[in-house]
Amino acid sequence: MTEDMNDLAGRFAGEGVWYDSTGKSMTYDVHQTNSTTPDGFEIAFTHDFADGGVVEARFEMTWVAPHIFRVSVAGTPIGHGYFIDDYCHYHLETGKAFVEASYRFGADTVDVFGSSTKNAEGNYIAWREVLRRTA
Repeated sequence: MTEDMNDLAGRFAGEGVWYDSTGKSMTYDVHQTNSTTPDGFEIAFTHDFADGGVVEARFEMTWVAPHIFRVSVAGTPIGHGYFIDDYCHYHLETGKAFVEASYRFGADTVDVFGSSTKNAEGNYIAWREVLRRTA
């Protein structure tokens, strides 16, 4: 549904850093796979944190209108987003927090920015990731 989905698909790796409302921050490694599907696209990632923690997620994006998609996890709708030109943004509700993320896609890079109303410690958190295509 977007003008060009070619920059989306592929495997990417890089680093991120998060910052919370108490002044804490931590770096992490990112491994992300993006793929197109017949009805939209998927974003799957693993975050390996400096303290040994790991977070994995897979989001299914299904087109509902030109440039507008529904976000689901394991077939359950949890949010919406949009993809215009090389910019993708979505929001979702996890049950305990509201999360938003933005992706700017280049030919071999993805810049990611996001935030959540609560992290594991209950604090507001924001992050930035810089990813490069690996395959």
